[in-house]
Amino acid sequence: MANESPDLYLGCISGTSVDGLDVALLEVAAHERLLVHHAETITLPADLQANLLQLADPAQDSLDLLGQCDSTLGEFIGHALLEFLARVETPAKQITAIGSHGQTVRHRPPGPQQPSSFTTQIGDPNRIAEITGITTVADFRRRDLAAGGHGAPLAPPFHEALFSHIEGHVVVLNVGGISNISVLGSPTTGFDTGPGNCLMDSWTQRHLQQPYDENGIWAAAGEVDNSLVQTCLDDPYFASEPPKSTGREYFNLAWLEALLKTPEAAPNDVQATLCELTAACNRLAIQRWAPQTSQLIVCGGGRLNGELLRRLTAPREGCNAPQVQTSEDVGVDGDSIEAALFAWLAHRALQRLPGNEPAVTGAMGHRVLGGIYPA
Repeated sequence: MANESPDLYLGCISGTSVDGLDVALLEVAAHERLLVHHAETITLPADLQANLLQLADPAQDSLDLLGQCDSTLGEFIGHALLEFLARVETPAKQITAIGSHGQTVRHRPPGPQQPSSFTTQIGDPNRIAEITGITTVADFRRRDLAAGGHGAPLAPPFHEALFSHIEGHVVVLNVGGISNISVLGSPTTGFDTGPGNCLMDSWTQRHLQQPYDENGIWAAAGEVDNSLVQTCLDDPYFASEPPKSTGREYFNLAWLEALLKTPEAAPNDVQATLCELTAACNRLAIQRWAPQTSQLIVCGGGRLNGELLRRLTAPREGCNAPQVQTSEDVGVDGDSIEAALFAWLAHRALQRLPGNEPAVTGAMGHRVLGGIYPA
């Protein structure tokens, strides 16, 4: 009997850092075994990136710009995915579906200051399906919000599927624009811990006109202002209990500037302080909500920041530090994970299987996530 063709899905996301379109080709094999065959990050056109960053700023609202970016990003994604498939020599007809997260331009989760929660992702899936001829699944977060959840983070169940073979008490730390942790177990839990790269990247862009602080070299040259770190950590978000989620709408340069007591501080000292803030908010979250952690697996762009990893692994008095590894250390390409997540969620949607975890998002129950746009 001939072997059946593999069940292949494409996943893609333009993340909080707006630094490119992450794409992954995922095979869902027998017994739900997940295999990432190819992954890459495709650079966004400079004008589209600038417009998306403008949309992410609550002070720069524009309905016309929203509509323009929605259609332009959808068209870019569609063509980028076809070009990716050509590079990896995989015909479009072999792809069961695309899972497209698109770009989050506003995330207002439930909370006392947000009487009506909502989340908005753009990148028109109609155009993606039209350009590629592949069934497209999108709009993954709003059903969870409708069920009383935060719509984020969605990664923990996928992290459980990817890393459940790792022994011990495992936490997966994703450091993208925002940081989030997945505490693997039964049930798997997790939440957004606070800023990841977003503050560091924005500060670097302002002072060095570079997209990010490569390997944390600039931060390593500065001195940490521990008083400022503590002032930042006094923000109520860090002490609030999960479920919780956040975004650039909250943690941005305006938030930082409101806390800076010495505007004349050396820029690289502020960068060092922001690097320590990202490390500290994650250390504290793990100490409070996952104190038994023995294995910490770091993924996302932050895993490439050597200074951040050094601060995450630095011994702390009175604390049992877990073993820290990057996802590559355990055999998973760290650049593929978020994109592969949405490929997996597309598979779940077509199979009418739930994609959320109520213990993570706070939703009233498990829900099938995503709207389906047929080829």
